[in-house]
Amino acid sequence: MTGPTGLAARRVTPDLARGLLLALIAVANVHLYLVARPIGYRGYPAGLEGVDRVVAVVQMVLVDGRVYPLFAALVGYGLARLAERAPPPVLRRRGLVLLGIGALHGVLVFPGDIIGAYGLVIVLIAPAVAGSAPGTASSRGLLAAAGAIAAFGILLSTGQGTPQGTPTVPSIAARTFGQALAAHPEEWLATTVFSALLTAPAVLVGVVIGRTGTLDDPAAHRRRLTLWAVAGLGASVLLGLALALAGAGTWTPGVAAGGFAGAAHTAGGFAGALGLLGVMGLLGSLSWPGRDLIAASGTWSMTLYLAQSVVFTAVFARFAGDLGSAAGLATASLIGLLVWLAGVLAAGMLALGGRRGPAEILVRRLTYGRGVS
Repeated sequence: MTGPTGLAARRVTPDLARGLLLALIAVANVHLYLVARPIGYRGYPAGLEGVDRVVAVVQMVLVDGRVYPLFAALVGYGLARLAERAPPPVLRRRGLVLLGIGALHGVLVFPGDIIGAYGLVIVLIAPAVAGSAPGTASSRGLLAAAGAIAAFGILLSTGQGTPQGTPTVPSIAARTFGQALAAHPEEWLATTVFSALLTAPAVLVGVVIGRTGTLDDPAAHRRRLTLWAVAGLGASVLLGLALALAGAGTWTPGVAAGGFAGAAHTAGGFAGALGLLGVMGLLGSLSWPGRDLIAASGTWSMTLYLAQSVVFTAVFARFAGDLGSAAGLATASLIGLLVWLAGVLAAGMLALGGRRGPAEILVRRLTYGRGVS
């Protein structure tokens, strides 16, 4: 069997995780548009005060650097599911499709795109994760590779322990759309290569998680999910607190302390991603109001991720709505969550009615052929 999974056969918990993840992505991305003031650590505005300081600390220990590894783990989970029914060429084609969509998104809208990075990782690791093809790696081998790549990424992250000075995505500060568009290709390419390195370990871990069936039956794995949640989030806070306090202006680390804080923050990102996945798995094992609606919106995750970029650019970018020049961090984060909620309501209702997202339809057709919708 090489065809895609139908809506009725999808597992609730992974889609719920994708739906909840979109809220965290919104919060993680929206501060990048606040470029009218000096830029401090991890792209956050410098000189934060009052509630914005509190928001920055919470985001940096629980969201910043944690969301995209979590997204990557869910990509790896989906890749494991695909590998069960498709040969390596189909996996590679899926990666190339994502790389192409990421390029369009990055060049035309938001060069901080992450889809292309995941596509690049999939293309590179497809032979190692295919179900029964020659060259398929064991779960132990995938975890060893993930650990080695993660260690290298953490070492590189020592440079993130100092204030950036310039926006994470410089073209967001462009005065005209033409200026921004001219800068997008170079920014997207650099972001894609670096993000692929930092998220590849989480993709590999996600493949292993997919093989274990933990998210397929979360009720049967609550002890494991609880361990992930408690240990992962605990490590996320402990390892991320130093850089978070620096970002909030509570202390100014020296070169050595800043380098250590930057590396610890990245290490905490991998732990935090696993912790957040544990929380989402536990939520998937329970029945609560809104669960099915959020899970349904998760089947539109790529469409909603792309839509968030369009809305944020229109509202916050200097060459568009320019709200980023006036809004504080707390206000921008609240707007991001409202955009997420609107997406959940709209996409969730359409998904419950059997409709797929346009981006998801495009990926399926390009991966499997024109007869698939």
